[in-house]
Amino acid sequence: MSERTVRVRSLTTFAEDGELDEDAYRQFLQRFVDSRLGVYIGGGSACEGYALTPDEFRRAYEIGVSVCKGKVFIGSNAAEVHTARDTIEQAKIAIGAGVDVVNIYGPAGWHGYRPNREEYLTFFDRILTEVKYPVSVAPNPTALDYLPEASWIADICNKHMQVVSVNFGGIYDDTYLIELKDRFVREVETYITMPFALSGFAMGATGLNAWEANILPKTYRSFLDYYDAGSMSDVGRLYTDIRRFEKFVHSNYHERWFKMALKVFKLPGGKGGFREPYLMPGDDVLEQFAASLMALNIPEIDEMARTAGLA
Repeated sequence: MSERTVRVRSLTTFAEDGELDEDAYRQFLQRFVDSRLGVYIGGGSACEGYALTPDEFRRAYEIGVSVCKGKVFIGSNAAEVHTARDTIEQAKIAIGAGVDVVNIYGPAGWHGYRPNREEYLTFFDRILTEVKYPVSVAPNPTALDYLPEASWIADICNKHMQVVSVNFGGIYDDTYLIELKDRFVREVETYITMPFALSGFAMGATGLNAWEANILPKTYRSFLDYYDAGSMSDVGRLYTDIRRFEKFVHSNYHERWFKMALKVFKLPGGKGGFREPYLMPGDDVLEQFAASLMALNIPEIDEMARTAGLA
């Protein structure tokens, strides 16, 4: 297997006036290039792709391609929508900008809607009949509000040759990977989440999807480098650091913590914060957040704190 990697759903950086901060975005993406991590642009959730206009999506993809292409993987990750028509329109914007791969979710589970097998497969048939471009399929119960069966995902991959990978998100059970790989009739890359990285790599997973690498790119790179080198004591140490970090931020701050970290550590995009309806917490909350992160004793956090003048 070639060098494993992380593919990061990149945050979108905004200026203080709320506009897309292009200079900060270039600087933010360069951090991933420097750490040899792949990048997906335009995702929902903390990435705030739902707050971008079509023109801003196009510009974000163009910037991503200019910074990353030919150096690290660059893909589009437009947020989930409800129709094949809207998904195709999103894909066309990304393809026009020259990304490497277009990531596609299933139909969004809005207002209690859950697709059955026929509806789910028809959704992808209609898209992939028109989108003749490398595609990744994303069974993500956090985004979609349901988990498509592994057999559905395998059927899509086996039928449509332009599907090159499957991106796990919000899936923490390695039996899903087992069933998926059992049903593949050809080679398809799989990108899993950190909670079952060790078992998943042992079963042949290609790499990681890690939103948290927005803040800790060097730590994630080191984790993979140690794994590839067979230095399992270092793998265990970094796995412990990462999982402790993940538990703290997600248990206490939900998705807001990403932009909070940009602000307290003075990373590119930290001045602009969120787009409405979300708001940056007050200084007292930010101070406690920063102190709690530094108490985790993770070297990369300590380095960012020193650079920001916090330690």
